[in-house]
Amino acid sequence: MRKGLAALFVAFAMLVSPAMAAAGKAAPAGSIHFDVHYGAQGFKIGEARHDWRLAGNKYEMSLNLEAKGLAGLFGLQYEQRSVGTVDAKGMRPERFSVDQRGRKLESAEFDWQAGRVSIRRDGNERRSGSIQPGDQDLLSLWHQARRVADTGKAVKLTVVTNKSVKQATLEPSGTETLKLPFGQVDTLRVRAWAEEGELDIEIWLSQQHGLLPVRIRIEDEKGGVLDQRASRIELGAPAAAAKQESRQN
Repeated sequence: MRKGLAALFVAFAMLVSPAMAAAGKAAPAGSIHFDVHYGAQGFKIGEARHDWRLAGNKYEMSLNLEAKGLAGLFGLQYEQRSVGTVDAKGMRPERFSVDQRGRKLESAEFDWQAGRVSIRRDGNERRSGSIQPGDQDLLSLWHQARRVADTGKAVKLTVVTNKSVKQATLEPSGTETLKLPFGQVDTLRVRAWAEEGELDIEIWLSQQHGLLPVRIRIEDEKGGVLDQRASRIELGAPAAAAKQESRQN
């Protein structure tokens, strides 16, 4: 169970987006809170919070995951961060990092001029890979998902995690109305899957919230299911400022 839960929580990081806005425009800052459920019965095992801030052509974002009960005993509490710039291709990551309790810091350093990404643990390179414009890390990926929903066309790109460089396909998969704690929302669905067959993910993007991700369902190759449903959305600088203050205390 530990290995399966850990893999699903890492995959959940792929399911958040800086495309945060009402009326289809990017909000400069904000937060999304998720209830996290596991298994066919949908037992709630924890919560997650995504924070982002856009300033000019710069962005920074984070995803904090905290499991409760037995899942919490497995050490499934960590923060993932992505920083970079925004250009015509969307998010252009410069550094992606994972800080998990009890483990050494893992990161991916992007060198766009050289077309190379270096994946490191505690500062030491473990592996590397090639990148080109449009490729993403786990947290910046879902800006591209928003583009897929907008255009209705599938895309292929490289996704960089804290452990690997993977080829992935993003494709639209219809519409659906969801009932969430904060109300009913009309959504566009996007499916994401790794070509190696490791993940099968669906994300529901709210049309009332500028295509924010409001539900994410991940199924791994063993049939394990992780289902995240948004419980609250906070747009604007106060939400991000409160998060920053919390990190400093």
